[in-house]
Amino acid sequence: MRYAEMDFGEARLRTGPEPDTPHGFARVRVLACGVCATDLHLLHGMVLPRGATYPVRPGHEIAGVVEHVNGDGARVSEGDLAVLHPLAPCGRCSACERGEDQRCESLRTLGMHDPGGFADIVVWPASRMLPANGLEPGAAALLADAAATGHNALKLAAVPPGGSLCVLGAGGLGTATLAVARALDPRVRLAAVVRSEASAERLRALGIEVHRGLVGAARALRRNLGRMDAVIDFSGQPGAPAEGVALLRRGGRLVLGSVVDAELTLGASSAFMAHELQVVGAYVSSLHDLAAVIELARDRRLDPSAWVSHRRPLEELEGALELAENRPPGTVRVVVDCAAE
Repeated sequence: MRYAEMDFGEARLRTGPEPDTPHGFARVRVLACGVCATDLHLLHGMVLPRGATYPVRPGHEIAGVVEHVNGDGARVSEGDLAVLHPLAPCGRCSACERGEDQRCESLRTLGMHDPGGFADIVVWPASRMLPANGLEPGAAALLADAAATGHNALKLAAVPPGGSLCVLGAGGLGTATLAVARALDPRVRLAAVVRSEASAERLRALGIEVHRGLVGAARALRRNLGRMDAVIDFSGQPGAPAEGVALLRRGGRLVLGSVVDAELTLGASSAFMAHELQVVGAYVSSLHDLAAVIELARDRRLDPSAWVSHRRPLEELEGALELAENRPPGTVRVVVDCAAE
């Protein structure tokens, strides 16, 4: 089988034997795998979670056909189109008992701890897969992280019905979050801060208020929309949290959903007391989040195919990573087609 391997600054396509399928696991023939910003961080070299080491075999936004299920209690059957949740929690700790998969202290991560989906075959716990029959594989793959992570961030944002939300950094993940927000509440008022004019035009066509550039975004959006109930930051820019705070109404909530390799600056501390502001972090998602966005897609309230701007075959993985890195105009999400011809 073919699989991708990453080390610092290098991605290689290798061949090797097919993996075994332990009890409780399922073997999936990968059809599509999305390229995420995390894959780019892995390529450039990042601090890995405890227990993971380089080289890694990346790819965590996966959709494929279930070929074999070893054991009982799986949520998928052989022949299903499955979407894989990228986290495998221990299932025993207090966080797991509360259904807070992403807060488990013994998490294993697909594409870091365990071989990921830029490959012909992936083996993963059968309990961490959900059926997505009827969906196009390339679109379904993006539900695994982009949409499910957005769903989790929206839960934490707690936007009231008919309320207002701004997403800072409306690239692939931010675009998915805006789409999920609208699917959950068609009356929600949406705004976004983007870098490129192409992204601005794309979102304006969807009826979303857009400001291009982070500097001055809060002032401009306050002028047009007033203060917001919630702001979600997926920009990864050091100045974004303070700009988000400046946009919030009294009692509003800022959700930090991206890695910022800089000191966190939130602005004047007195505002948090006087305005009763809240700041929370958001990390990936739970299996419940994934189930929710799959249901939205099946009901045609959510169209993840609209986020797929580029597709490349597995043998062109380096080109796919380059596309995701450089983000030429029109780029939303890059999907790698893994089915061998």
